[in-house]
Amino acid sequence: MNNKNIILNNLYPSIDLRSPNEYKKGTIPNSINLPILNDAEFHEIGKTFRSKGKKAAIDLGYKLVSGKIKTNRIDSWIKFILENNNCFIFCYRGGLRSQIAYEWIRSRGVSVNRLEYGYKKYRQQLLLMHQNIKNYAERWVILGGYTGSGKTDIIKNYQCSIDLESIANHRGSAFGKTGIEQPSQSNFESLVSKEYLLKQKSKFLLMEDESRFIGKAMLPGKWYDKMQISDIILLESDLVERSNRIYNNYVKNPANSKLNVNELHSYYLSALSKIRKRLGDNHYQTIKNILNIAFDSSDKKLHIKWIKILLEKYYDRMYDYKLNLRAKQIIFKGNEADCNDFISNLNFEKKKLIL
Repeated sequence: MNNKNIILNNLYPSIDLRSPNEYKKGTIPNSINLPILNDAEFHEIGKTFRSKGKKAAIDLGYKLVSGKIKTNRIDSWIKFILENNNCFIFCYRGGLRSQIAYEWIRSRGVSVNRLEYGYKKYRQQLLLMHQNIKNYAERWVILGGYTGSGKTDIIKNYQCSIDLESIANHRGSAFGKTGIEQPSQSNFESLVSKEYLLKQKSKFLLMEDESRFIGKAMLPGKWYDKMQISDIILLESDLVERSNRIYNNYVKNPANSKLNVNELHSYYLSALSKIRKRLGDNHYQTIKNILNIAFDSSDKKLHIKWIKILLEKYYDRMYDYKLNLRAKQIIFKGNEADCNDFISNLNFEKKKLIL
């Protein structure tokens, strides 16, 4: 199977034959890890290859994966292949591991595709796709707005949207940790690319305004640069509404968060300390004191108070600066209902700036 087809479609189920550690660092979306060698075996064969050469390493591999171990691994591959149409197998370079597995599967009378040149070539082509901003030929529309305005809630309503924060398992800000592990950088890029290719035929792509980094996940290639030159719809929401939304989503019922109250308290103190320099010592101390009392007393009003100060003295100022640099790209401003109406009726020939 040619790698280009996988990049273009990115939908086929696949078996990643590499070791679990390799799989964790980065794989192809829709793949399952059914390794031909586990981590310990892979490590041992690598040592043998370096000390005794290729033939000795291959001989050791056949010895380690034999008998019942070999039978069980082939059984697991065949079960997945028979349950998933168009399934393919791959290793790192499309070399020995996938070739041996392919022969073992075929010896059982089962057909399967094998990815030519493996994950390495797939990864190279994926990176190439994001290196040139001209490859993003579609119209992108960015939903902007102050922190807490409810941008994520809106984009989830549209099939043409890409929820980058959901893919990153992070809500984007210094306080955005969810308690769910973020994907590796390679996996994040693969998942973003998969969503992009799935939505590529839409008349436009809708995304929330993001920084280059979403937690530890960095947007691939020229993605951020494309966002910076795209049209902006500005979602307007007042400070009271935004503070209450943040309280509900970050304190009362933190969305998708696996952190308990004490862990959340500790994490927010840590996040606050990371922005101390930009926030300034006076605002930092004020927010820290109120935040501590709010968590100790479970007082909603105090939570709203520290959230308001944080928005006014840090997030709103920072977003104002960034937005001013792209003021000419704003094609619409309005509340949630108005923005939804505008998105639903986007007219690509007649763009009008609404002040």
